[in-house]
Amino acid sequence: MSEKKSDAVEAVERPSLDGGVKEAQAAPFVDIDDGFDPALVKRTMRKVDWRLIPILIAMYTISLIDRTNLATARAANKVKMDREIGTGSGQRYTIITLTFFIPYIILEIPSQIGLRYFGVRNWLSAAVLLWGVIMICMGFAPNWNTLAGLRAVLGVFEAALFPGCAYLLSCWYPRRSMAKRNVLFYTSSAVLGNFATIIGYGFSLMDGTRGLSGWAWIFIWFGIMTVVVAIVAYLTLVDFPDRATFLTEEERNIVLTRIQRDRADSVHDPLTWSKIVKYSKDFKPWLFAWFFMSATVSSYALAYFLPVILAQLGFDNVQSMVLNVPPNAWSVIPALITAYIADRYRNTRAAVIMFSGICLIVGTAMYSQLGAKQKVARYAGIFLAVQGGNCNVPLVLSWAQTSIRAQSKRAFMAAVVVCFGGLGGILASVAFNQNEAKKGYRSGVIFTMAINAVTVVGAGLLHVWMRFENRRAEKNGKVLEEDENFRYQG
Repeated sequence: MSEKKSDAVEAVERPSLDGGVKEAQAAPFVDIDDGFDPALVKRTMRKVDWRLIPILIAMYTISLIDRTNLATARAANKVKMDREIGTGSGQRYTIITLTFFIPYIILEIPSQIGLRYFGVRNWLSAAVLLWGVIMICMGFAPNWNTLAGLRAVLGVFEAALFPGCAYLLSCWYPRRSMAKRNVLFYTSSAVLGNFATIIGYGFSLMDGTRGLSGWAWIFIWFGIMTVVVAIVAYLTLVDFPDRATFLTEEERNIVLTRIQRDRADSVHDPLTWSKIVKYSKDFKPWLFAWFFMSATVSSYALAYFLPVILAQLGFDNVQSMVLNVPPNAWSVIPALITAYIADRYRNTRAAVIMFSGICLIVGTAMYSQLGAKQKVARYAGIFLAVQGGNCNVPLVLSWAQTSIRAQSKRAFMAAVVVCFGGLGGILASVAFNQNEAKKGYRSGVIFTMAINAVTVVGAGLLHVWMRFENRRAEKNGKVLEEDENFRYQG
C-alpha cells in the first residue's frame, strides 16, 4: 500500500461515525462489529441484502435457464427439432451442448477486468441483454450448425455473470456470512431455474403459431424474459461498497470497516496480468477449482440428461419435466443447513463439502443402473445427487473466497473456480455420451462418482493443511496471505 492512503482506506481507518472504532485491521478473533450499534449493523446489512441478492438471483436464474434450455426444447419437441435442424444425428446434440463452454471458459478471467473498469451495473446488465438477444435468434436457427454457433456466442456473454456475481458478493460480506449468501444466491437460482422445464413445456404448446415449432418458441420466449431481466438489472443493480450510492456515509463505513477487520482487503487493488501470473503459482485456486468442477459435472449432467434418465424410469415427457423440480426444491434445505454450519463453526467448511460429496456419490450410484433397480429408489437417488451438487457449488465457492485476501486475488479466484465449472460442463457433455443413453450413461456415472471421490479426499487433506498452517502462524509467526493476522477457515 502506498504512503498516500486512498479515500477508501481513510474511510475505513478513521474513527467511526458513532465514535466507537479507532482502527480497523484484520485479526483472527476480532469482533468485526465492535463499536457499532448492533441494530444499525443489522439494518445496514439487511438493506444490502435486499438491494443485492434478489437481482443477482434473477440474473443467475435466467443464466441457468438459457444455458440449459436446449434440453428443455429437445425434450418438449424432440421429433420436430431433430427433423427440422438435424439435432438427432450422430454427436450433433453433444457438439451443440459443448460449444457454449469453450468461450465461457476462455473469457472468465478477462471478464473480471472489465467488471471494475465499466462498473457492475453496465457490465453485467449489458451481458444479460446481449445474450437475451442471442436466445431470441436461436429460435430462428435454420440448422444445427447455426444453433451451435449461437450457443458459442451465448457462452461469450454468460462468461461475465457468474464470476462477477461471486466476486461482487465476496466484496460486500465478511467471511462469516459468505456461505449463507452464496447458498441463498445459488440454490434459489437453481430451484427457480428448474421451473423452466414446466414453463418451457407451456411455450412448446405454441407449436405451429406463426409457422414456428414449439422448440423455437421456447428459445424466443426465454430470450424475451432475459431482455426484461437485463433492463431490471440496469435499473437496480448495485456496485462495489466503495461506490455504493444507495448507502449513507455511515452505512458505507460500517460495511467497509467490517470487511477490513475481517480480512484487511476492503480497498480495491486492480487485477493486472502480473498479478494473474503471481496468483497462478498458488495451489489453492486450482484445488478449489477442482472441487467446483466435480460438483458441476453432476449438476450439468442432470440438467442436460435428467429428462432422458427419467424417461428410462418409465415417465413420459410431461412427467419428466414435472419430476425435475422436487429434487432441486428439496436441495435448498440441506444447502441452508450446511451453509449455516460452515459460517457458524468456521473450521467445518471441509466437513460439509465432504458430506455433500458423499451424498452426491451415493445418489449417482442409486439413480443409475449401477445401483438400485426399483423406480422409487432410483428417483430417491436423484434427490441425493442433486442435493450434493447444489450444496457443494456454493459451499466450495464460499470456502475459496474465505481462504484468500486482496480484492484482485478474489477476482482471480472467482474466475478460475467458475472457469473450471465450465470445464465440468464440457466433461459432463462428453462423459454422458448420447450413444450410452440406453445403458444409463454408464461411463458418465462412473466418472462423476470418481471425480467427486477425489474431492472428498482432497477437501479432507486441505483441512489438515490449513490447520497445520494456522498452527505455524500462531507459534512461529508465519505470515499467511500476506497479512500477519490472517487465519484459514477450514
